[in-house]
Amino acid sequence: MPDNPEEKLLILQLSEDSRKIARILSSETSIRILKLLNKKAMSAGNLADELGVRLNTLKYNLDSLLEAGMIRVRHVKWSQKGREIKVYEASKKVIVFLPAKENVETPILL
Repeated sequence: MPDNPEEKLLILQLSEDSRKIARILSSETSIRILKLLNKKAMSAGNLADELGVRLNTLKYNLDSLLEAGMIRVRHVKWSQKGREIKVYEASKKVIVFLPAKENVETPILL
């Protein structure tokens, strides 16, 4: 088992939560974000520049990935103008989709 508590196995029975993650993973932008963040931590501005997408498009995908626990904020830095800049990194997590006869309210973390 991984040393870091963020590095977990997430088992999702087929439900609304698993459908949300499947939608996220079907987004080309989300996949590209995950690939970049798997290599190195980056800010939203750096990601938008690297991917050639608008910041509001990127923000939507980042929010979805954060909510699903697939990425996390590594740290926060401050711009010269005093604005907060979040630096993101990929979470180390294995996700398993499990067909089930009964609907489970919450995902199982091992």
